[in-house]
Amino acid sequence: MSELAAQWPFLLAMFVLIGASGLFSGSEAALFSIRDRERKKLQRSGAAGRVVNHLLDMPDQLLAAILFWNLLINMIYFALVAMVSADMSRPGVFTFAALVTIIFFSEMLPKSVAVMTPVQIALVVGVPIKAAVTMVGPVLPVVQWANEAAARLLWPSFQSEPAIDLADIERAIDLGTDDALLIRRERAALQALVSMAETRADEMMRPRSRLLVATPPLDQSLLHAGSPPGGYMMVADPRDETGETWVGSVAVRLLRPQQFSDLAAAVDPVLFVPWTARVSRVYDELERQDLSVAVVVNEFGEVIGALSIDDILRGVLANKGQRDAAEDQIKRVGGDHYRMAGMTSLRALARTLSIDVPEERAATVSGYVQRHNERVPRVGDVASLPPYELVVTDEDEDDIWIEAWRGPETSGEST
Repeated sequence: MSELAAQWPFLLAMFVLIGASGLFSGSEAALFSIRDRERKKLQRSGAAGRVVNHLLDMPDQLLAAILFWNLLINMIYFALVAMVSADMSRPGVFTFAALVTIIFFSEMLPKSVAVMTPVQIALVVGVPIKAAVTMVGPVLPVVQWANEAAARLLWPSFQSEPAIDLADIERAIDLGTDDALLIRRERAALQALVSMAETRADEMMRPRSRLLVATPPLDQSLLHAGSPPGGYMMVADPRDETGETWVGSVAVRLLRPQQFSDLAAAVDPVLFVPWTARVSRVYDELERQDLSVAVVVNEFGEVIGALSIDDILRGVLANKGQRDAAEDQIKRVGGDHYRMAGMTSLRALARTLSIDVPEERAATVSGYVQRHNERVPRVGDVASLPPYELVVTDEDEDDIWIEAWRGPETSGEST
């Protein structure tokens, strides 16, 4: 202990250097872990958020500056380690302890913390990192020139290539032609991709009754049953007591553990689309606006479901177009007798009953009944869907329930 006490000025400097190295290491992990969607939130976070966005706009200079400072700090640190260990009776033990300390406290620990809460860490370190980048700004061109010179010296014929070339794709296809299963899957995926141009949003959406809808304030207890259907929780407008107006969504499946305690900060805007919109157009618009979920409304402006970009991609890759999630709600009671929620897609019902799709502007079964009777559906209303008849049998807080059977008397009493 007396040997360490005599070296306290150097030890203090070493601890300061460990902290500085941890700052740059953690900053690197945090800044480069921020997703594009989180950058949009940073733009609304005031001056600190704008500084972080500016740093991320120049990733090469940012990374070069961080590595430069980290290297300089580590060199000074190990120079001090050499000076202190020279006066120690066991220099090897002290050097090993110093090495383990800087690895854990300036690399492992700060990076582990930074990747869990990158946005919060970035907002804190943005200003000092900006100052560090500015300080070494005049040196960075020299560093970049040295890198290019070393690359030309070591790999004089090296040329950058695109991530994937058309010839590579052709070779991959040729190599896969002997696999009949792979060919069928590729053909099915292409067919699903083409069908997006003709598939309507109401055919691929998740019906409203199969979505988790919450009204602020949002609490972690809402997710006690695990991830909601589709991985998204819809957020209703707190000013609407009915909960029928949706204003946002939370990508629960993408949340980090620390974000569950503040679900309000994870709410993203949603895109509103009519039920007749083609899935391909919905996908293009979601991509253009960098959104994840589209809320589907029917001809009366009512919310009937939601379609996420994950659902669209899953439908293409799995070749099932979401298997029309609405069809899963159509339950066969017996014979030619079916029961479904009013928000079920009319086209899905037509496919299940093996009849032609009605030339109607209605998107849902309840909308069809409403247009047929020219009033809001109520228990007892009947609508003809040849050769079937639709009857509103009961209703609850979430939806109305409709049964379909061939003719008015063939199936007896509803069950």
